[in-house]
Amino acid sequence: MSARSSAALAAELRRRVIDPSQFVADASAFVDVHLPRSAGKTSFSFIGAGVTQNADAPTNVVEPHGFCVGAAGLEPGMVNNSHLHYTAEVFVCLGGTWRMFVGLDSPQELNIGPGDVFSVPTWVFRGFENIGKDHGMLYTFLGGDDPGGILWSPEVLRAARETGYVLDSDEKVRRVDELSPGEVTLQPLPREIVAKVERYSAEELEARVVRFAGRRWQSDVLLSSTTAGHRVSTAPIIGIGINEHRRPDSAITTPHGFSAQWLRIEPGASLGSHRIDRQAAVLAMGSRFTLQFGLSETAERVVEPGSVVSLPAGQWRDLVNPGSEPVEVVLAVGGEGRVEVQWSSEIVGAALQAGYTRDPGGTVAPLDMVRRRLG
Repeated sequence: MSARSSAALAAELRRRVIDPSQFVADASAFVDVHLPRSAGKTSFSFIGAGVTQNADAPTNVVEPHGFCVGAAGLEPGMVNNSHLHYTAEVFVCLGGTWRMFVGLDSPQELNIGPGDVFSVPTWVFRGFENIGKDHGMLYTFLGGDDPGGILWSPEVLRAARETGYVLDSDEKVRRVDELSPGEVTLQPLPREIVAKVERYSAEELEARVVRFAGRRWQSDVLLSSTTAGHRVSTAPIIGIGINEHRRPDSAITTPHGFSAQWLRIEPGASLGSHRIDRQAAVLAMGSRFTLQFGLSETAERVVEPGSVVSLPAGQWRDLVNPGSEPVEVVLAVGGEGRVEVQWSSEIVGAALQAGYTRDPGGTVAPLDMVRRRLG
C-alpha cells in the first residue's frame, strides 16, 4: 500500500469510530417525549436509519449494515413508553438499572443492569424505565436496514395528542396547531386489534436475557486463538457469528438477521489480522483498545470505552489490547449463520506451526486430524 492509502485508512478510522464525545443526543426522536415521565429522554442513531420519528434526526454512519445501532439515554424515573417493533430489538445495558416491561395489559417485567443483554421478541409491545439512581444508557440493535418503523400503543398516541402532538402520514412528529386543514394523522389502533398480539411468559422472557455474570465463555474458538499473542475467547449471545468452534455455545438461537457475541482479549494480546465479507459493529463496553485497519500498511486509533465502531466489509482489521486488564467488547455481524473469516497469512502459518488448521466446515481442528497420512 502507498502512504496515501495509509492516510485513507486513517481517515476511514476517524469516520467509523464514534467516540462518546461525538454522540449527538436527539430529544425529539419520538412522539412520547412530550409525555410527563418521558420529557427529556434522549435517543441516538449511530448506524443506519433506525426508527426515529424526527425528520431531522442525525446519524453518524448511514451505510447499510443489515442492522441498525442506536441508544437511549434516560434520567432516573424516566420511561420509554410502550411500543412494538416488527424486527429484532436487542438491548445492551451500558449503565444504569432498568425495568423492562413486555405486553400491554398486566405486562411481564424483568430488570437488567450493566453488561446484561436482552433480546425482545418481535411483535410484542415493550417499554422500559430507568429505576436506578443515575443517568442510564442502553445500546440498541435493530434488525434490518429498514426496521419498518415503530407502532405505539393506543394509549401513547392518545396521550400525545392531548399534549398537542401527533404523527403525520409519514409518521413524523408534528404539532397539532401546525397541521394543514384536512391533513391526516396516524390514529390509534382499536383495542381488539392490539389484543391479538402474542404474549410471553416470564420464563420465556428470562431465557432471552444473557446476564453479564452468566456469560458462557469459550476458548480456542478462532484460528488466531490457537497461536501465541492472540489469547481471545468469546461468549456467544445471538447466533454463531465469528466463531470457529465446532460447538458454538449460542445463548439465543432464534433468527435476528445478525449475530452478537462478547469478545474478550487478554492483556497484551490481539484478535489477529482478519477480514470478513459482512458489515459489523463493535460496542466498546468497559476498556479502551486499539483498532487497526490495513495489513502491509496500517492505521490505528485508540477506541475509548462507550464508543460505537462501524467495521466495513472486506477491510483488514485487528483489535489490540495494549493494557494490563482484559478488554471486553460486544461484536455484531450482519446476516445469519457462521461468518467465514479470512485470516492473514501470518495467522494461518502460526496456527499450522502450533498444529492447528480449519476443517472443510470452517471450524478449528487439530492438523493431524485433517492432514492425511501417506506412506
